[in-house]
Amino acid sequence: MEALGLLENKIKNLVELIGKLKDENAKLKIRESRLADENNRLLQENDGLKKQLESFEGAVVQNTKNLDELNQEKALTKMVVDDLIKSIDSLVEENQK
Repeated sequence: MEALGLLENKIKNLVELIGKLKDENAKLKIRESRLADENNRLLQENDGLKKQLESFEGAVVQNTKNLDELNQEKALTKMVVDDLIKSIDSLVEENQK
């Protein structure tokens, strides 16, 4: 009979352990679901940030091109003004003779 009581206690402990494991499993499934939701949200945010970064990169490239064009125009304008000044100086010298 003592062996039967011991077996009964072990079965009772196993049933309790199974119940605890089921509860823990349910909690883990809820946590997994929450983490999956958070992961999806972060992936969407990441996609949004990638699009913003690509947009900023495009704007920087365009601004760099515009700056290069302005620098070229500035250099050309300086050359034209220098030539104009030389021409004016030359005309003034000719008129003074």
